[in-house]
Amino acid sequence: MKTITTYQTIKAWCTQAQRVAALLLLSLFVYQGANAQTAAAKTPIKTGFATIGDLVWIDANNNGLQDKGEAGVPNVMVTLYDSMLNTVATKYTDANGRYRFDSIAVPATGDKAFLAGFTNVPPDYAYTSLPNDTDSKSISSKPDPITGKTPIFRVHAGSIVTDIDAGLKNAPGIVLPLTIDQFNGSYSNGVIHLKWTTFMEVNMDHFDIERSTDGVNFRQIGSLSALGSVNTDHSYLDLTADRGSNFYRLAMIDMDGNYTYSKTITLSVDYKGISVSVVYPNPFSKRVQVRIFSDKTEQVSMKVLDNAGTVVRSQLSTVYSGENNIVIQNVAELPGGVYFLEVTGDHRSMKTKLMKQ
Repeated sequence: MKTITTYQTIKAWCTQAQRVAALLLLSLFVYQGANAQTAAAKTPIKTGFATIGDLVWIDANNNGLQDKGEAGVPNVMVTLYDSMLNTVATKYTDANGRYRFDSIAVPATGDKAFLAGFTNVPPDYAYTSLPNDTDSKSISSKPDPITGKTPIFRVHAGSIVTDIDAGLKNAPGIVLPLTIDQFNGSYSNGVIHLKWTTFMEVNMDHFDIERSTDGVNFRQIGSLSALGSVNTDHSYLDLTADRGSNFYRLAMIDMDGNYTYSKTITLSVDYKGISVSVVYPNPFSKRVQVRIFSDKTEQVSMKVLDNAGTVVRSQLSTVYSGENNIVIQNVAELPGGVYFLEVTGDHRSMKTKLMKQ
Protein backbone atom coordinates (compact mmCIF):
# COMPACT_ATOMS: atom_id res chain seq x y z
CA MET A 1 0.00 0.00 0.00
CA LYS A 2 1.26 3.45 -0.90
CA THR A 3 1.65 5.89 2.03
CA ILE A 4 0.59 9.48 1.38
CA THR A 5 1.25 12.64 3.42
CA THR A 6 -1.40 14.55 5.36
CA TYR A 7 -1.59 17.24 2.66
CA GLN A 8 -1.86 14.60 -0.08
CA THR A 9 -4.72 12.97 1.85
CA ILE A 10 -6.54 16.29 2.11
CA LYS A 11 -6.02 16.97 -1.63
CA ALA A 12 -7.24 13.51 -2.64
CA TRP A 13 -10.33 13.39 -0.45
CA CYS A 14 -11.62 16.96 -0.30
CA THR A 15 -13.03 19.69 -2.54
CA GLN A 16 -11.06 22.92 -2.83
CA ALA A 17 -13.16 24.68 -0.13
CA GLN A 18 -12.81 21.70 2.15
CA ARG A 19 -9.05 21.65 1.57
CA VAL A 20 -8.73 25.30 2.64
CA ALA A 21 -10.72 24.71 5.82
CA ALA A 22 -8.75 21.59 6.65
CA LEU A 23 -5.40 23.31 6.13
CA LEU A 24 -6.46 26.22 8.38
CA LEU A 25 -7.47 23.76 11.09
CA LEU A 26 -4.17 21.85 10.74
CA SER A 27 -2.20 25.11 11.03
CA LEU A 28 -4.11 25.98 14.20
CA PHE A 29 -3.19 22.62 15.76
CA VAL A 30 0.52 23.10 14.87
CA TYR A 31 0.51 26.66 16.31
CA GLN A 32 -1.13 25.57 19.55
CA GLY A 33 1.30 22.66 19.92
CA ALA A 34 4.30 24.93 19.40
CA ASN A 35 2.99 27.40 21.97
CA ALA A 36 2.42 24.64 24.48
CA GLN A 37 6.01 23.40 24.04
CA THR A 38 7.38 26.95 24.42
CA ALA A 39 5.35 27.53 27.59
CA ALA A 40 6.51 24.23 29.03
CA ALA A 41 10.13 25.14 28.28
CA LYS A 42 9.73 28.47 30.07
CA THR A 43 8.01 27.02 33.14
CA PRO A 44 10.57 26.80 35.97
CA ILE A 45 10.90 23.67 38.03
CA LYS A 46 9.05 24.41 41.26
CA THR A 47 10.67 23.65 44.61
CA GLY A 48 8.92 22.65 47.79
CA PHE A 49 10.19 22.23 51.33
CA ALA A 50 10.13 19.56 54.02
CA THR A 51 11.06 19.13 57.69
CA ILE A 52 13.13 16.21 59.03
CA GLY A 53 13.84 15.20 62.69
CA ASP A 54 13.85 13.92 65.48
CA LEU A 55 15.52 12.22 68.53
CA VAL A 56 18.71 10.60 69.82
CA TRP A 57 18.12 8.71 73.07
CA ILE A 58 19.65 6.19 75.49
CA ASP A 59 18.15 2.83 74.57
CA ALA A 60 18.61 1.41 78.07
CA ASN A 61 17.16 -2.03 77.32
CA ASN A 62 18.60 -2.20 73.78
CA ASN A 63 15.24 -3.00 72.18
CA GLY A 64 15.35 -0.24 69.56
CA LEU A 65 12.18 1.38 70.92
CA GLN A 66 11.71 4.71 72.68
CA ASP A 67 10.48 3.49 76.03
CA LYS A 68 9.18 5.65 78.87
CA GLY A 69 11.95 7.13 81.01
CA GLU A 70 14.73 6.72 78.43
CA ALA A 71 16.59 10.05 78.26
CA GLY A 72 17.61 12.05 75.22
CA VAL A 73 21.30 12.63 74.38
CA PRO A 74 22.54 16.19 73.75
CA ASN A 75 25.37 17.34 71.46
CA VAL A 76 25.17 14.46 68.99
CA MET A 77 25.96 15.75 65.51
CA VAL A 78 23.37 14.85 62.87
CA THR A 79 24.33 15.30 59.22
CA LEU A 80 21.72 15.20 56.47
CA TYR A 81 23.02 13.83 53.15
CA ASP A 82 21.51 13.57 49.69
CA SER A 83 21.61 10.22 47.88
CA MET A 84 25.14 11.00 46.56
CA LEU A 85 26.40 11.58 50.15
CA ASN A 86 26.73 15.32 49.63
CA THR A 87 26.15 17.18 52.91
CA VAL A 88 22.83 19.05 52.88
CA ALA A 89 22.81 20.40 56.45
CA THR A 90 24.22 19.71 59.93
CA LYS A 91 22.60 20.04 63.36
CA TYR A 92 23.45 19.17 66.97
CA THR A 93 20.87 17.62 69.25
CA ASP A 94 19.54 19.93 71.96
CA ALA A 95 19.46 19.33 75.73
CA ASN A 96 16.58 16.86 75.25
CA GLY A 97 18.23 14.96 72.42
CA ARG A 98 16.02 16.56 69.75
CA TYR A 99 17.12 17.90 66.37
CA ARG A 100 15.23 19.34 63.42
CA PHE A 101 16.07 20.30 59.85
CA ASP A 102 13.64 22.94 58.60
CA SER A 103 13.01 24.15 55.04
CA ILE A 104 14.83 21.30 53.30
CA ALA A 105 14.44 21.84 49.54
CA VAL A 106 12.63 19.04 47.65
CA PRO A 107 10.81 18.99 44.29
CA ALA A 108 7.29 20.44 44.41
CA THR A 109 6.12 17.23 42.72
CA GLY A 110 7.65 13.83 43.25
CA ASP A 111 10.15 13.22 46.05
CA LYS A 112 13.86 13.34 46.94
CA ALA A 113 16.14 10.79 48.60
CA PHE A 114 18.09 11.53 51.79
CA LEU A 115 19.95 9.72 54.53
CA ALA A 116 21.17 10.87 57.95
CA GLY A 117 24.45 10.25 59.76
CA PHE A 118 24.89 10.37 63.55
CA THR A 119 28.34 11.17 64.99
CA ASN A 120 29.94 12.75 68.06
CA VAL A 121 28.44 10.04 70.28
CA PRO A 122 29.49 10.04 73.98
CA PRO A 123 32.24 7.59 75.01
CA ASP A 124 31.26 4.06 76.03
CA TYR A 125 28.10 4.20 73.91
CA ALA A 126 27.35 2.63 70.55
CA TYR A 127 24.36 2.53 68.23
CA THR A 128 21.60 0.06 69.03
CA SER A 129 22.40 -3.13 67.13
CA LEU A 130 19.33 -4.67 65.53
CA PRO A 131 20.57 -6.37 62.35
CA ASN A 132 17.36 -8.36 61.84
CA ASP A 133 14.89 -5.60 62.54
CA THR A 134 16.31 -2.32 61.20
CA ASP A 135 13.77 -2.25 58.36
CA SER A 136 10.80 -2.86 60.63
CA LYS A 137 8.45 0.09 61.03
CA SER A 138 8.08 -0.77 64.72
CA ILE A 139 11.76 -0.06 65.36
CA SER A 140 12.65 3.52 66.29
CA SER A 141 16.44 3.41 65.92
CA LYS A 142 17.52 3.85 62.31
CA PRO A 143 21.37 4.09 62.04
CA ASP A 144 23.58 1.23 60.98
CA PRO A 145 25.45 0.11 64.14
CA ILE A 146 28.83 0.36 62.35
CA THR A 147 28.57 3.41 60.08
CA GLY A 148 26.06 5.45 62.09
CA LYS A 149 24.15 6.21 58.86
CA THR A 150 20.50 5.48 58.17
CA PRO A 151 19.12 3.74 55.11
CA ILE A 152 17.94 6.06 52.33
CA PHE A 153 14.48 7.53 52.88
CA ARG A 154 12.37 9.60 50.49
CA VAL A 155 10.69 12.90 51.30
CA HIS A 156 7.87 14.79 49.54
CA ALA A 157 7.21 18.52 49.54
CA GLY A 158 5.29 19.49 52.67
CA SER A 159 6.39 16.38 54.58
CA ILE A 160 7.19 16.59 58.28
CA VAL A 161 9.33 13.53 58.99
CA THR A 162 9.67 12.81 62.71
CA ASP A 163 11.00 9.26 62.86
CA ILE A 164 14.69 9.56 61.91
CA ASP A 165 15.86 8.56 65.38
CA ALA A 166 18.97 6.98 66.84
CA GLY A 167 19.13 4.73 69.89
CA LEU A 168 22.36 4.44 71.87
CA LYS A 169 23.30 1.52 74.06
CA ASN A 170 25.91 1.28 76.80
CA ALA A 171 29.03 -0.34 75.33
CA PRO A 172 32.11 0.04 77.56
CA GLY A 173 35.38 0.04 75.64
CA ILE A 174 33.82 1.03 72.32
CA VAL A 175 34.93 4.41 71.03
CA LEU A 176 33.00 5.78 68.08
CA PRO A 177 34.63 8.36 65.77
CA LEU A 178 34.37 12.13 66.19
CA THR A 179 33.80 12.56 69.92
CA ILE A 180 34.16 16.34 69.72
CA ASP A 181 31.65 18.63 71.37
CA GLN A 182 30.33 21.71 69.59
CA PHE A 183 33.11 23.49 67.72
CA ASN A 184 32.61 27.27 67.62
CA GLY A 185 34.45 30.56 67.63
CA SER A 186 34.22 34.30 68.12
CA TYR A 187 35.95 37.45 66.89
CA SER A 188 37.10 40.34 69.07
CA ASN A 189 39.80 43.01 68.80
CA GLY A 190 41.43 41.53 65.74
CA VAL A 191 41.63 37.95 67.08
CA ILE A 192 39.61 34.85 66.18
CA HIS A 193 39.07 32.63 69.24
CA LEU A 194 38.27 28.99 68.38
CA LYS A 195 37.17 26.55 71.06
CA TRP A 196 35.91 22.99 71.38
CA THR A 197 35.59 20.19 73.95
CA THR A 198 36.27 16.48 73.57
CA PHE A 199 34.37 13.80 75.51
CA MET A 200 37.31 11.38 75.41
CA GLU A 201 40.61 11.37 73.52
CA VAL A 202 41.29 7.64 73.22
CA ASN A 203 44.07 6.95 70.67
CA MET A 204 43.97 10.63 69.65
CA ASP A 205 47.27 12.26 68.68
CA HIS A 206 46.57 15.87 67.73
CA PHE A 207 44.27 18.43 66.13
CA ASP A 208 45.22 20.40 63.02
CA ILE A 209 43.45 23.76 62.72
CA GLU A 210 42.65 24.63 59.11
CA ARG A 211 41.40 27.89 57.57
CA SER A 212 39.96 28.87 54.20
CA THR A 213 38.72 32.07 52.59
CA ASP A 214 36.35 30.29 50.18
CA GLY A 215 35.15 27.28 52.20
CA VAL A 216 36.78 24.88 49.71
CA ASN A 217 40.55 25.28 49.77
CA PHE A 218 41.87 24.88 53.32
CA ARG A 219 45.40 25.26 54.69
CA GLN A 220 46.76 24.35 58.10
CA ILE A 221 47.39 27.35 60.37
CA GLY A 222 48.17 25.56 63.62
CA SER A 223 48.23 22.31 65.58
CA LEU A 224 47.38 21.25 69.15
CA SER A 225 48.29 17.97 70.84
CA ALA A 226 45.55 15.75 72.24
CA LEU A 227 45.75 15.31 76.01
CA GLY A 228 44.23 11.84 76.28
CA SER A 229 41.77 12.86 78.98
CA VAL A 230 37.99 13.13 79.43
CA ASN A 231 35.91 16.29 78.84
CA THR A 232 38.90 18.35 77.75
CA ASP A 233 38.56 21.99 76.69
CA HIS A 234 40.70 23.21 73.80
CA SER A 235 41.15 26.67 72.32
CA TYR A 236 43.17 28.31 69.59
CA LEU A 237 43.79 31.99 68.79
CA ASP A 238 44.11 33.02 65.16
CA LEU A 239 45.89 36.37 64.96
CA THR A 240 46.18 36.44 61.18
CA ALA A 241 42.57 36.08 59.98
CA ASP A 242 41.73 37.78 56.70
CA ARG A 243 39.23 40.57 56.41
CA GLY A 244 35.83 39.17 55.35
CA SER A 245 34.65 35.57 55.79
CA ASN A 246 37.01 33.01 57.32
CA PHE A 247 36.11 29.30 57.28
CA TYR A 248 37.56 26.98 59.94
CA ARG A 249 37.60 23.23 60.51
CA LEU A 250 39.53 20.74 62.66
CA ALA A 251 41.36 17.71 61.34
CA MET A 252 41.42 15.15 64.18
CA ILE A 253 44.32 12.74 63.73
CA ASP A 254 44.74 9.53 65.73
CA MET A 255 47.91 7.61 66.65
CA ASP A 256 47.67 5.52 63.46
CA GLY A 257 47.48 8.56 61.18
CA ASN A 258 43.77 8.18 60.48
CA TYR A 259 41.81 11.42 60.54
CA THR A 260 38.35 12.88 60.36
CA TYR A 261 37.10 16.45 59.98
CA SER A 262 34.85 18.48 62.22
CA LYS A 263 32.07 20.59 60.82
CA THR A 264 33.12 23.86 59.15
CA ILE A 265 32.30 27.14 60.88
CA THR A 266 32.36 30.65 59.41
CA LEU A 267 33.48 33.80 61.19
CA SER A 268 33.45 37.31 59.73
CA VAL A 269 36.25 39.78 60.32
CA ASP A 270 35.68 43.49 59.82
CA TYR A 271 38.15 45.87 61.36
CA LYS A 272 40.00 49.12 60.86
CA GLY A 273 43.73 49.39 60.43
CA ILE A 274 46.16 46.60 59.63
CA SER A 275 46.05 42.81 59.62
CA VAL A 276 48.90 40.33 59.27
CA SER A 277 47.67 37.57 56.95
CA VAL A 278 50.81 35.44 56.64
CA VAL A 279 54.47 35.31 57.60
CA TYR A 280 56.67 33.29 55.26
CA PRO A 281 58.72 31.23 55.22
CA ASN A 282 58.05 30.03 58.72
CA PRO A 283 60.35 28.47 59.93
CA PHE A 284 62.90 30.79 58.26
CA SER A 285 66.68 30.74 57.94
CA LYS A 286 68.12 33.84 56.25
CA ARG A 287 65.05 35.78 55.14
CA VAL A 288 61.47 36.29 56.29
CA GLN A 289 58.72 38.56 55.08
CA VAL A 290 55.26 39.48 56.25
CA ARG A 291 52.07 40.16 54.29
CA ILE A 292 50.09 43.04 55.75
CA PHE A 293 46.67 44.30 54.70
CA SER A 294 45.81 47.89 55.51
CA ASP A 295 42.78 50.08 54.94
CA LYS A 296 44.93 53.22 54.49
CA THR A 297 48.48 54.49 54.11
CA GLU A 298 50.26 54.54 57.46
CA GLN A 299 53.57 53.81 59.13
CA VAL A 300 53.86 50.58 61.12
CA SER A 301 56.39 49.45 63.70
CA MET A 302 57.71 45.90 63.39
CA LYS A 303 59.65 44.26 66.20
CA VAL A 304 61.15 40.79 66.51
CA LEU A 305 61.19 39.57 70.13
CA ASP A 306 62.94 36.53 71.53
CA ASN A 307 61.24 33.99 73.79
CA ALA A 308 62.05 36.14 76.85
CA GLY A 309 60.32 39.19 75.34
CA THR A 310 63.50 41.10 74.49
CA VAL A 311 63.41 43.13 71.25
CA VAL A 312 66.19 41.78 69.01
CA ARG A 313 65.25 43.49 65.74
CA SER A 314 63.03 46.49 64.93
CA GLN A 315 62.14 48.61 61.92
CA LEU A 316 59.59 51.14 60.66
CA SER A 317 57.84 50.55 57.34
CA THR A 318 55.16 52.34 55.36
CA VAL A 319 52.13 50.32 54.28
CA TYR A 320 49.57 51.37 51.72
CA SER A 321 45.89 50.61 51.27
CA GLY A 322 45.55 46.94 50.25
CA GLU A 323 48.16 44.18 50.35
CA ASN A 324 51.78 44.89 51.35
CA ASN A 325 54.71 42.46 51.38
CA ILE A 326 57.52 43.61 53.68
CA VAL A 327 60.90 41.95 54.29
CA ILE A 328 62.08 41.85 57.93
CA GLN A 329 65.66 43.09 57.92
CA ASN A 330 68.80 41.54 59.45
CA VAL A 331 67.40 38.23 60.69
CA ALA A 332 69.99 35.88 59.15
CA GLU A 333 72.35 36.32 62.12
CA LEU A 334 69.76 35.44 64.75
CA PRO A 335 70.36 32.13 66.54
CA GLY A 336 67.84 29.34 65.99
CA GLY A 337 64.80 29.27 68.23
CA VAL A 338 61.37 30.71 68.88
CA TYR A 339 60.66 34.39 68.19
CA PHE A 340 57.62 36.64 68.00
CA LEU A 341 56.88 39.30 65.40
CA GLU A 342 54.93 42.28 66.74
CA VAL A 343 53.36 44.64 64.19
CA THR A 344 51.82 47.88 65.47
CA GLY A 345 49.80 50.40 63.48
CA ASP A 346 47.57 53.36 64.32
CA HIS A 347 44.61 51.30 65.53
CA ARG A 348 45.87 47.86 66.47
CA SER A 349 48.86 45.71 67.34
CA MET A 350 49.31 42.07 66.33
CA LYS A 351 51.78 39.41 67.43
CA THR A 352 52.56 36.11 65.72
CA LYS A 353 55.12 33.35 66.36
CA LEU A 354 58.24 32.80 64.23
CA MET A 355 60.67 29.88 64.13
CA LYS A 356 64.34 30.39 63.20
CA GLN A 357 66.11 27.30 61.87
